[in-house]
Order: sequence, then C-alpha cells, then structure tokens
Amino acid sequence: MKTLKLLAVGMIMCLFAAGARSEEKVDYAKMLIGKWEVTKADEGTLPTGSIVEFTKDGTLKLTVKMGDSDMTLEGKYKVEGDKFTITMKVGDDEHKNTITITKITDKMCSTKDKDGKTVECKKKS
Repeated sequence: MKTLKLLAVGMIMCLFAAGARSEEKVDYAKMLIGKWEVTKADEGTLPTGSIVEFTKDGTLKLTVKMGDSDMTLEGKYKVEGDKFTITMKVGDDEHKNTITITKITDKMCSTKDKDGKTVECKKKS
C-alpha cells in the first residue's frame, strides 16, 4: 500500500514538473499576435481604450484614443525572449522602445517599460 502511495506521489510530482517546464517555454511572439485593448496604464504610456495590433509579419498598428478622435500609427516590432522592441516613424523621426512582458495569457497581457511604467491589455481578437 505504501508503494502505491509513493508511486502516486511520484507521478503527481512529475506532472507538476512537466507543467512548470511548459510554462517556461512561452512563445511570446505567437502569444502577442492579435488586437489588444489597453485596460489600465500608468501615466505617460498609452491611454486607456487604445488598441495595439501585432501581426504575424512583425507589423504593429497603434490606434490611440484622444478625446473624441483616434490617431493611428504604424511601425514594426521584434520579439526577443520576454521583450519586444517597437520601432515607429513619426515624420522624419524614428522612435524605438523596448517593452518587457511581465505576464501574458490568451486573454490578457501586462507589460512594463524601461522606466517601470506598466500597461495592462485584454485581447480583442
């Protein structure tokens, strides 16, 4: 009987270990693809209600809510590990920003920038 209990405990431990390993190997590039709506953000980042769309080809589309109007910007992004770098052109100026993904699921994403400011989003599609 003790042998069966030890075997069961061993199997459960193996399942938890396998689950932990699979969580470590998150494919951030794949998880980011889609439209995300900003639900909560620190001042100086994106306004709540803004939409960020990441496409498979590395293109980024940002629609920012500004009062009653929207402003749309386009750029490129590249994912490396749990970070992604955004490159956007505004006029002749090129702006780069590296963002760290602190948590991501198929429904929500939390990020922080180099200054520690956070943005939380929910997936729209």
